[in-house]
Amino acid sequence: MPELGKYEKIQRPESVQALIKYLQSNPRLTSVAYESGQILQITRNGLPSLKVFMTNIYVVGEAEAYEILSSNPDVNAIVTMSAWNGYSRAAKNMCKIKNVGLFKFEELLGAIYYEGQQFLGYIPPTQREQNRRRI
Repeated sequence: MPELGKYEKIQRPESVQALIKYLQSNPRLTSVAYESGQILQITRNGLPSLKVFMTNIYVVGEAEAYEILSSNPDVNAIVTMSAWNGYSRAAKNMCKIKNVGLFKFEELLGAIYYEGQQFLGYIPPTQREQNRRRI
């Protein structure tokens, strides 16, 4: 049966399960709790806790990020869950200004080790290497 756009903005259940599985296997995290709707609470050992908004928006732009943050002002991060999803540079910068991390699924897995500007501006090692090659 077709999904009729059901997962256009909300995350797929299997994506949530995969993210939770990866996070729970991380010894630096104290707990991972799936709250209602699109919220995931991550308690980190020695670092501030994170309240993460999960979405399945194909490209998170400024309007989408603004809408998410307006409805969820207490989130620390937004993650777009599918491997082919992404975000605009403008949305990433807007979120940074608001002290909110905007990540792809795999980026969040690396960013959880950091706080402050290192968290907000996290760049995965593969992308860092690509950036070095361009210089």
